[in-house]
Amino acid sequence: MGNSISHISGRQSGMNVSTSPQDTPQSSKHNIEFDDLASPRKEASDIFLKRKADTQLDPFSMKRVKLYEPCNTTAFIWSLPAEILVLIVALLGARDMCCVAQVCSLLREIAGPLFFSNRNFPTSPKDLFHIHVDSPSFDILSTWIWMDAFRPPRMMLCWLNPDLRASQLSAFLHFLQSVPHKSIQYITLFWNFDILTSPILPQILTFLENIHASGCKELTCMGFYHFVGSSGVTRLTRMHGHMGVNHLKAFEASSGVLFSPEFFPFTIQTICSSNLEKLRLSYIKLSSAHWEKLMWYLTILALVKLQVDADCTPSTLIRFLARHPAIHTLSRLTLPISKLDGPLSHILPVLRSLHTLPTLTCLALSLQAHDASPDYLSSVLQCVDHCESVEYLFISLPSQIHSRSAMIWPGTHSAVRIKHLAFDSSDIVRTSLPFAEDTLALSVQWIQAFPDVKRVSMRGYSALAARDLVDIVRKVVAADVELSVTLHN
Repeated sequence: MGNSISHISGRQSGMNVSTSPQDTPQSSKHNIEFDDLASPRKEASDIFLKRKADTQLDPFSMKRVKLYEPCNTTAFIWSLPAEILVLIVALLGARDMCCVAQVCSLLREIAGPLFFSNRNFPTSPKDLFHIHVDSPSFDILSTWIWMDAFRPPRMMLCWLNPDLRASQLSAFLHFLQSVPHKSIQYITLFWNFDILTSPILPQILTFLENIHASGCKELTCMGFYHFVGSSGVTRLTRMHGHMGVNHLKAFEASSGVLFSPEFFPFTIQTICSSNLEKLRLSYIKLSSAHWEKLMWYLTILALVKLQVDADCTPSTLIRFLARHPAIHTLSRLTLPISKLDGPLSHILPVLRSLHTLPTLTCLALSLQAHDASPDYLSSVLQCVDHCESVEYLFISLPSQIHSRSAMIWPGTHSAVRIKHLAFDSSDIVRTSLPFAEDTLALSVQWIQAFPDVKRVSMRGYSALAARDLVDIVRKVVAADVELSVTLHN
């Protein structure tokens, strides 16, 4: 027996074996005394890790291990060469491998790679930018995080399966809380089942509420199961977020279930408690009235990029943009629209977001002092050029202008057909307007930019008399153009 152990281990086993004279080959009795059992695991683990470079163990794929002189320990199992332990662990099932990997660092480094290979855990030590893991593999994360070769991934793509268990969610959440803070920057959750009927729905909600503990910057929640149910938007008045309690910079909610009464508190708290720079709300199946209420409720001062469903009406978007001047990128699914009314700086992003050029019955643009870039008419033409045609173009002139050059006609023409062109200066407070600040009179030259116009209307305050203003307009329009001038006293 002693010789066999020495042969397997490559040295004397470290056990004192004595055989009494009375023993026979058929019945042998051994008195075995261990020299020291104080801390065999710690000693073996330290020696194993020290010699790991020689063993060439790869925590993500099993390779042949080089032979080496085994460690000097008194416990037999720790004295076996690493390649023998690998062969022993390879005979176990996945569940037993997982248990063995929890024993100590020595067995974790040996059983871990075999466990990962058995479960098809697709992590590569060469490229840890992202990992793709489904819910049956969540228990792997608790082993992987303690591996010597563990490096926190920057992105995690996670599938939630219909048979998701509470223990799997707990393991995933523990993993997120164990990695260094802010290491995982992007987390994406997918599901393709009716998550509202899951028997562990409370645990799923708790998991989502605590996922921010990882310090991730971008969170995507995307469900592919068709949701049919009521909306939780009606509960908005009873919800309040606490700004800045997480580190999210981007949030995507792409499922109607996230706006159900069960999930809506999580959704609105995530939006309101974050300093979001990017927000995408798509495929959430809200009515226009619910969109109106939702967008009126939200105030996200740092927001620069917004994407919404087509059910969010242009008027709702324009009012939201008016309260969020930092937004420079707007994306909206295509929906036929016929009327746009609002500040030019807010109308333009809406028009740019449309995939096809709209045919508008009315385009009402309100010009502000900052819209002159380099002049007001150029800004107006940018909006008009994003349309197929405009039946009625209404331009509310700025109440103040910084220079007369901002009101010039740059000589360009619009290829978009405009039937009725209207100018309004009613917002100007009439004192004693000098000609240089008479925006209504200065806007007359803009008519030349719309050669197909059939009707021109002018209304508001002017330093000129109505007859004089009509004479100026007649000089720049065709004879068949219908003209209307209404000046305030």
